[in-house]
Amino acid sequence: MGQPQAQLTKEFLDRVASTGLTDSAIAAAIGVTRQYYSQVKLGKTSPSVAFIVGAIRAGLAKNFSEVAEPAQSIAA
Repeated sequence: MGQPQAQLTKEFLDRVASTGLTDSAIAAAIGVTRQYYSQVKLGKTSPSVAFIVGAIRAGLAKNFSEVAEPAQSIAA
């Protein structure tokens, strides 16, 4: 299993935290499972296009770049 290609932005994570909703509620609003949301939130897997579109439709972001950005490489 390789490194994720994309990760959630700090802006998105801050916006989600400010809602006060549980991870289960955020996942339901986006249209993904809580387990998948948790994996994306922890940076263990990249958010899918469906995840990003779901986040926008849920009102958590206005566009793709507010949700995800290229993952930072650990290797130098």
